Amino acid sequence: MPNYLYKRSDGRSQNWYVRLTAPTEIHPLLEPAQHEIRQSTGTPDRQKAKAVAARLEAEYRQRWEALRATQRDAPGHASLQSVGLTASLITQICGARLGSWSLTDDFERIEQDGLDDESLQHIEGFCALTDATMRSILAQGRRSSHWDPVVKSILEWGEDLGYDIEPTDPLFPQLVRGFAAAERQAHAIIRLRNGGETPAFPLQEEAKPRLSEMKAAYTTHKEGKVGRKTFTTNLSIWQRFVDFSGDVPLDSVTSGLVYRFLDDRLHTDQQPWSANYALGRAKNTLKEFFGLARTLSLMTVPNPVLALEIQPALSAEQAEARKRPRYPFATAQLNTLFASDWYVPTSPSFTGNMRQDLAARYWAPLICLFHGLRVREVVQLHSHDISVVEGVLLMTIQLDLTGTESSEGAERTLKNASTQRTVPVHPELIRLGFAEFVDTVRQRHAVGAPLFPSAVPNPDSKNPLWGRAYEQAFLRHVRQRLGFGPGFGNHSFRHTVEDKIRDVQLLQGVWPAGLSQFYTGRKLPRDSDKLLLRLQGSEIDYGKGYNPVNVVKYIQRITYEQVTLPLPFTTWLAGQAAVDPKLLRKNQSPLRKARAASKRTANGTRKEA
Repeated sequence: MPNYLYKRSDGRSQNWYVRLTAPTEIHPLLEPAQHEIRQSTGTPDRQKAKAVAARLEAEYRQRWEALRATQRDAPGHASLQSVGLTASLITQICGARLGSWSLTDDFERIEQDGLDDESLQHIEGFCALTDATMRSILAQGRRSSHWDPVVKSILEWGEDLGYDIEPTDPLFPQLVRGFAAAERQAHAIIRLRNGGETPAFPLQEEAKPRLSEMKAAYTTHKEGKVGRKTFTTNLSIWQRFVDFSGDVPLDSVTSGLVYRFLDDRLHTDQQPWSANYALGRAKNTLKEFFGLARTLSLMTVPNPVLALEIQPALSAEQAEARKRPRYPFATAQLNTLFASDWYVPTSPSFTGNMRQDLAARYWAPLICLFHGLRVREVVQLHSHDISVVEGVLLMTIQLDLTGTESSEGAERTLKNASTQRTVPVHPELIRLGFAEFVDTVRQRHAVGAPLFPSAVPNPDSKNPLWGRAYEQAFLRHVRQRLGFGPGFGNHSFRHTVEDKIRDVQLLQGVWPAGLSQFYTGRKLPRDSDKLLLRLQGSEIDYGKGYNPVNVVKYIQRITYEQVTLPLPFTTWLAGQAAVDPKLLRKNQSPLRKARAASKRTANGTRKEA
């Protein structure tokens, strides 16, 4: 909002005048004559004129800000984007300023009724004052008495363009000089036009797509086609890059900027990334975003990630400190767990879902101990996932919920295709009463239902996730209450099983090629297993894997002789209900089901769109 005091050049009045320009974004809400305000302060005294001008500015600013608030609240209005200045962006901002003056001048001279003598005199006076002000900026820099008002005008002009510019930006002085030069050039052209000449304003540099525009493009391209966690994590990585770089044009991004971003994330004091994450996941995400931008013709320069000839690095000590290892449980830790409050049905240490769902507390860790299931795999189990073939109790890890109580609720998720499998239930789980437990679930429900009702996602959640309550409660229990510390959690069972399978093969012979990967749902073996297992090549990609009935003789070798397991389930309950009826009623309430169905329908609509 430029606000300059000036005097008429024809000398017809000694009073000072003020000229105010409304923000461009609210021009559609104003009459054309209100886009620019020229008003006398009514005094020839400059100090008094400043006071009058400040009051007038405050009045108009209040009106205009109310209109801007209306614009901001309107659907689809984009919020300001924090930007880091670049030479290209400075050129764009200053070019837009010249373009704005061109439109304003053409409108007043051509599209309106033209300019009378008094209007010309007003403009002449304003042009002369603007020229003097901008010369002062260019000659004196920060020492100019006009520095602060011009900075204020630049920041407001940036807001009109949708940029949140920080005066502390290292390139801000260059923006001020570019803005001052553009103002001088614009008003020199206007003065020539006042004299009857017809100079043209320079052509404005075309606005180029910015980094922030890729969020919507990526959402259209990827949402619903990858897991929710993958999708949101990739968007988060991109937003971090935008925050670091500023919302600059896509074409201005260089490999140097990408390098500085990755280096910053490796060495920042606040939650630094590991080398694997920064140079793996994050780098690949940036490459994908820029590749999509080029494919959609939003970017014309080469993909800057591909131009990285070297990568930032951590010292060996830093790299080791950044690792987030997952450790297997030791025998002593397993005994501690099974003797802890987690396996005391009446323990007051647990509240909410974990107090109401004793079945989850009992069975989830045991299933993971003998099967190496991932946390989401075990908490998503339904009664229809358990079957009997040729007298063998089988467990199927799958996504299908057709015909179950959960068919209208949140979808199940799996890590990848090789995760889907059918395996025999370990004999030790059968001994503890797993088959009878599943039968009780079937007796309660006419169709397939969750084995662990506490795992049913809250339909009001922004991102419904199966088993969140169990996952968080178990993590807190082993890391904090039991004092196992970082690196231990449900995933520790998975490493425990894989270590046990390796030990079994060392002592009792190697299993058939690929069987251990099939059993644990891992397409590729861990590095520690590669020299031991006979890899199956590509045959894992064909057919449905091993006949689970024939797998029993191998998995029954997975035993924990030195671990004291809990009592069989029915005995362990000691008369307590496996699942609190209140929890069952909550999951089966019509309102909860309606919300879940509505959310699922909405998700499906977004995917189809």
